[in-house]
Amino acid sequence: MNNRIIIGKGKVGKSVLGGVEKTSALVGYFGNLSSFGEGEFILLSAVTDMAAFGINETTSGLLHHHITEYFRMGGKGARLYVLNVEKGEAAGLAALVSHASVKRMIAATDGQIFNLGFSYVPQTVTKVDGLPDEIIPAVKAAQVLADWAQQTNRPLHVALEGAGLGTVTAATMANLRELKTDSTAVNCPQVSVMIGQDWDYAETRTGAEQKYADVGALLGVMAAQPVSYNIGEVATMMLTDANRGSWVNAGLSSHEKVREKETELNGLNSKGYIFGEYYSGAVCLNDDHVCARIVVDKDGNISESTIAMSRTNCKVMRELYAAYLPKIKSTVPLDAKTGKLGTGMVKYLEDIGNNVFANMTAKQEVSGGETQVDGDSNLMVGDRVLKVYFRWVPMGCIGVIEGTVNIKTSI
Repeated sequence: MNNRIIIGKGKVGKSVLGGVEKTSALVGYFGNLSSFGEGEFILLSAVTDMAAFGINETTSGLLHHHITEYFRMGGKGARLYVLNVEKGEAAGLAALVSHASVKRMIAATDGQIFNLGFSYVPQTVTKVDGLPDEIIPAVKAAQVLADWAQQTNRPLHVALEGAGLGTVTAATMANLRELKTDSTAVNCPQVSVMIGQDWDYAETRTGAEQKYADVGALLGVMAAQPVSYNIGEVATMMLTDANRGSWVNAGLSSHEKVREKETELNGLNSKGYIFGEYYSGAVCLNDDHVCARIVVDKDGNISESTIAMSRTNCKVMRELYAAYLPKIKSTVPLDAKTGKLGTGMVKYLEDIGNNVFANMTAKQEVSGGETQVDGDSNLMVGDRVLKVYFRWVPMGCIGVIEGTVNIKTSI
């Protein structure tokens, strides 16, 4: 054989196609199923995968519905882990969020989970501030979980099923954007609460399940949307599918129709609740709220006050972590006179982060970003910490359009 021409396979680098944002997990007390017992989790890549695990409309009504809605809205490439938590004596929404098996699943899936939803419908309800008393403790527990995920380099966003509302009166309901613990302000920017439901589907359920909230649909929309996009974008994220009969009638988890609660919707929206509302007869989500205050400080730093900002920041941190990880324990030259990084090496290290921001800008995930390496970082003795500062600017979002119409004699 003539070996004067040798052609080999090139190496493939890290994918620039993304995709982690299309991977979600749904956690709940789902009971013993034929092939999916308590304490186990599974991975689904399509609605049709449910049958192999004994999940069907008859035996697993709400779970089947949440999964169906997830894939209906999530679209091509969406994947869903489902964790079936064992229901112990301390069962409840906050206990579900804090269950040790949730962290085990996140670790076992190697941090692939980017959107994490919790499904729970209380059988009996005690109200506090107009809500089932389990919701606010669960919000705070969810932020603790999200903080842990970030600290272990697996940042994610959490969605809670805000089921079991009584007759909705926005004025008496807790403001999710102004939470407190013993008069101390608490912000939970990685947590959102869904109180919307497909009213017609809820009408087919009985008892407490009529007051479910469609966390599956919310997770699906999060999986479908690029991280920087509003989950309630009217042009692309309509929940209504008249052919399937899905979300023709929007409801709240009080099992009241949205059309019958119009006077309450502005109040619910201002207090950070997520639900479906009508645009020219079709339904999409009202906005991408989180349970945190809106803050802009004197230096121009802004808080994560939307799901888009939260999820984009999660992806920024993941991308920067992946980009800089190979540099851990790597050897770098220093300036012989100063013992510090030289100008060229500083720029080289900054370019690693700047390339991340350039790629995300090209995909319209951020408006721009900047990396600054501290050239005085001590890399010879002690912990040898390279200090790096990252700044990025989010994409904008048109929340309201205000226009003025005049009739003129001529233009």
